[in-house]
Amino acid sequence: MARFMQTFETPTALSGTAPVSAGAANGLIASLQASSTCGYKLRRLTLGVRAGASVPTSQQLTIAFARSTARGTQGANNAGNKMDPNTAASQITGLDTGHTTVAPTATYTAPYFYEVSFNSQSGVDLPFELLEEWVVAAGTGNGLVCWNVGNALPASHLYTCSFEWEE
Repeated sequence: MARFMQTFETPTALSGTAPVSAGAANGLIASLQASSTCGYKLRRLTLGVRAGASVPTSQQLTIAFARSTARGTQGANNAGNKMDPNTAASQITGLDTGHTTVAPTATYTAPYFYEVSFNSQSGVDLPFELLEEWVVAAGTGNGLVCWNVGNALPASHLYTCSFEWEE
């Protein structure tokens, strides 16, 4: 299987409110979407916080995950970068970011598919290998969505993110 990755940054002062699939995309970080012909396995997710020119305000942050059944309206779609230059291009739809109006259709209420908390002055590196394997089947609406729950990010703070997957 080929491995791909993509990095991005969220808007600043991201809300801690769950998205509403038929309306605003509050707190939405990203959605990694399969394609009609190819699924994927999420292998790693790394998150951190940057605060402009100052030290990040120390606070606990929680990221929640859900499986999506419809893609939503993204502001940007980021194709996977090949980790091995000898492989073919990524076949999945890609990493959707910058949702502004319609969030992917998913269950945005607890209990979440998965959630992780960390301090804004550190970071979190989540490997999903072996028993922790997350598989997303081929299908245009299939994907994994992650969003900020709990505390909103302060002004000038943003998430830095790196997704890694296998196809």
